[in-house]
Amino acid sequence: MADIEDGDMSRRSFQIAYDGGAASGHSMDVEALAPALLAFGRLIRESNAVLNQNRATIKVLVTSDFEHKCFNVNFEVVQSILQHLKTLLQDDGVQTATELLKTIGIVGSAGSAVATLFGFLKWKQGKRLQSVKRISDVTSTGSVVLQIQIEGDGNSINIPENVLRLAENPQVLRALKDTLEPIESRNAERIEFREADQAISVYDGEAAKAIVRSCDAGPDPIEIAPDLIAAPKTITATLYAHGPVFDAKVRNWRFKYQRKPIYADVSETFIARDAVRRGGSFMNDRYRVRMEVTPPSTEEGAPHYKITEVLDFTPAERQTSLPLKKKRPVPQPKRKPSKRS
Repeated sequence: MADIEDGDMSRRSFQIAYDGGAASGHSMDVEALAPALLAFGRLIRESNAVLNQNRATIKVLVTSDFEHKCFNVNFEVVQSILQHLKTLLQDDGVQTATELLKTIGIVGSAGSAVATLFGFLKWKQGKRLQSVKRISDVTSTGSVVLQIQIEGDGNSINIPENVLRLAENPQVLRALKDTLEPIESRNAERIEFREADQAISVYDGEAAKAIVRSCDAGPDPIEIAPDLIAAPKTITATLYAHGPVFDAKVRNWRFKYQRKPIYADVSETFIARDAVRRGGSFMNDRYRVRMEVTPPSTEEGAPHYKITEVLDFTPAERQTSLPLKKKRPVPQPKRKPSKRS
């Protein structure tokens, strides 16, 4: 059930099972099941809105199979990436359908459930955050990893920053709580996230109570402390030229990265030389690069960007200048010859 990309579409299927146990007679009140299914749709849509903003829309489809001994529900998430942003699919800024579901904890969370939204809220158990620290480790996509501590607990965990972003959103928390309503109302004993009919994550009554306590506690945004010994990290990114450059000696060029302007050191590349050969750098020239990112040394500082390798270059579209029409000479009136007296 891997992520399927088709043009500007990203699709992913998954399964959710509400197990009522033998005592339930394998039946469930429709007033408990239906709102929970709708809540999963809200949870995924709200999470997509938080992480992808207006860069992608999402639709959640459901086909049910009640032949099992539990209510096994088959979902499919269909994500539409805006046409002019398809190149961002492999960048830091856009999460595909599969990545989004992994962040929530619905798919691919076996062995690392605590680093998902469901797992984090279970671990948190409704307690308040004591500290959040940005550490130097990053994921393969360049996402920042945070070190989290909660009040009254000396232990800490590391989670992706996107998990905390979802955990700070009231709409996401409300929808997630509603997905557990069948367990809260004792219409089911546990919920299972499945792939190919195999459970990858299971949350029983006690786990559901811990998650609901965290949802009820609501968001508690806390300032993220920078890592004092943060080391540079190399990421793959797409940059767009954000200002014409005609001098090969200029060391720092202005680009747009993740829709924000930055300055990046190009001195170790042939970017400047090649641009001069083409006649200069133009707005929205696209560079696919490997880039070294050094976190700021102070809270008020900015990261330092240094391009180490150019993987691909696409020149921006330029308007073709039309030749100017030659002005027609204005005809002069003929002068009549003067009569001699």
